[in-house]
Amino acid sequence: MNADSVTIPQVTPATDAEEERFESFADRLLRPDRERDAWSEDGRRLATGLGLAATFGATLGLRSGGAALLMHAAGVTAGVLTVPAVAVPAFAIVLALADVPVDAQALGRATSRAVAKAGLVLAGLAPAAALYVVTVEDAITVTCVGFGALVLAGALAARSFDMDLRGPLAAAPARAQTVMVVAMPAFLAFTATLALRVWWLTLPILAAGTR
Repeated sequence: MNADSVTIPQVTPATDAEEERFESFADRLLRPDRERDAWSEDGRRLATGLGLAATFGATLGLRSGGAALLMHAAGVTAGVLTVPAVAVPAFAIVLALADVPVDAQALGRATSRAVAKAGLVLAGLAPAAALYVVTVEDAITVTCVGFGALVLAGALAARSFDMDLRGPLAAAPARAQTVMVVAMPAFLAFTATLALRVWWLTLPILAAGTR
């Protein structure tokens, strides 16, 4: 067989258009969708984030099974939902009183992205949490794992919320920026306290480790 007659397949590099075809679930969830109305997009992102958070709650309920799955799924979701339902409207009032130039759409987008990121983190940690919940007998360890995951997700969500609002606040007057130096940390501390309180009251498996 003549070596000159051997055909070597040619590998063509992928074009930029072909590389851009792949888009992860997280990219689709967090990236703005120009074809959707802004409010419907924020609502879809918010609902998806809450659903992802519920999967982590159901994971915590695996220790008891049965109705505990629904109870813990609802508890984790309730803790996340209190932020856009209670804390964000109060924060919007503070911004309005301080005459900070942040419109409702920017606030809604920052909120929905924060909830979505929290849901993604909790859903990603759910398999590892399930391993601890089902196999570890020590209730204190389960409490630490559960609260640790919730605190991590909350911290990343708070960072996302802060970063998304830095752009609109960059052009704000000096007085408004001074107000935000105090208002933003106070808001994030309030949301953390509120969410942790709800989780403490609604997630029996986490409170069991301290008894």
